[in-house]
Amino acid sequence: MSGNHNSGRPAKPAIVHLLNGNPSKKNARDLLQEATQPLLPVEAPPMPDWLDEDAQAEWERVVPDLMTLGLISTLDRQVLGQYCEAVSDYRRWTLRIQELNARLASPDSGDVQTYRTGAKDLSIWRKLRNDAERRADAAGAKLGFTPMARRNLKAAQAPQGELFPNEQKRIADKYF
Repeated sequence: MSGNHNSGRPAKPAIVHLLNGNPSKKNARDLLQEATQPLLPVEAPPMPDWLDEDAQAEWERVVPDLMTLGLISTLDRQVLGQYCEAVSDYRRWTLRIQELNARLASPDSGDVQTYRTGAKDLSIWRKLRNDAERRADAAGAKLGFTPMARRNLKAAQAPQGELFPNEQKRIADKYF
């Protein structure tokens, strides 16, 4: 059976072709244009109205850096909203666990739930916190917030030809 569009290795990014001296002999002008031009215009999406105060603060924190690196467009509203909401939930449940641990005598009172039978399990607060962490990690990976995810993203490059010029270098040093 013959292959389809999903068969074989994924195509190498244009920048990899250029860095390796273009051994495949593709058109250098097309490769350079692909490496320097973002697929979509870099633009911040409007902030969703359902975000709580902590999620809005996270939105305000990450959007300027994503714009500077050329990693965001108006199409990214949903995934960015999911990320900010998950970060807000993570903070809320972490603070709840800390509050329970400080208020109750047992150090594991916010982390462990003991049933009448004596069986122990993670508390609902810890389960909610772990779920928020998974959601933040998954949505953040789509935006390049993990080292492995950044390998697959194509940031807009500056016209100076430097890898991370000026403001981009400051943000890259902050996250990488």
